[in-house]
Amino acid sequence: MVDYEKLKRDIDKTLGIDLTSYKDQQMRRRINQWIERYQLQSYNQLVDTLKMDQEHRQKFTEYLTINTSNFFRDARVFEVIKDEVLPRISRGKRPRIWSAGASIGAEIYSIAILMNEARFTPSLLLATDLDESVLAKAKAGEYLANQIAGTSPQYLEKYFAKKGNDRWVIHENIKKEVVFKKHDLLRDRYERNFDLILCRNVFIYFTSETQHRLIANFVESLNPSGYFIVGSAEQIMDPAKHGLERVSYCIYQKTL
Repeated sequence: MVDYEKLKRDIDKTLGIDLTSYKDQQMRRRINQWIERYQLQSYNQLVDTLKMDQEHRQKFTEYLTINTSNFFRDARVFEVIKDEVLPRISRGKRPRIWSAGASIGAEIYSIAILMNEARFTPSLLLATDLDESVLAKAKAGEYLANQIAGTSPQYLEKYFAKKGNDRWVIHENIKKEVVFKKHDLLRDRYERNFDLILCRNVFIYFTSETQHRLIANFVESLNPSGYFIVGSAEQIMDPAKHGLERVSYCIYQKTL
């Protein structure tokens, strides 16, 4: 345990990632799997490798921050977003929308597609992530077949171009709608006045105390009656405590 506590300090110094806010058991398991995969002998050797090998550092950072996503992930949630949330926040205004922990950009591009289909005009579509390398992939907008598996044939034909045998590139008119920024949910200032914030499949890796702190930050960043959407494994047990009301599966609305 002492070695792991030292590793957390070393990771923070080397990568700028604060592992004290993550659940120890889950994170230790992931790191140990990485060490076994690359046949490293100890936590110290891992840290030394991260300091000396830029490619290893980039791959490990991406692995550690769990960057997995695909378009229209969880159809039930996106049906409500399309039919209820977006029409409400777009009524008489240009909404501000934030995808936090945006990973490869599939989530925010899915929102952009739905906005385009409904002819809603956003004021801001913001996508943030801690990992700069994954943000670069998001900006490129190039995806494998499994990453677009939830996309309807109609949307594929209208918003993507085929590249080679197994890749799809999202059209420029959708890419240009999105602003990508590096952002550390644990340390950086949160922007304000959002009508919709999505932070899905991110909370699950944090401690309960950190989850409560982040939820408070997100709620503060929402406009009155704004919406907050989490992942299927991250249901908020006492939403009223945070000034939220559950309005649908994984979807909450600010009540303050």
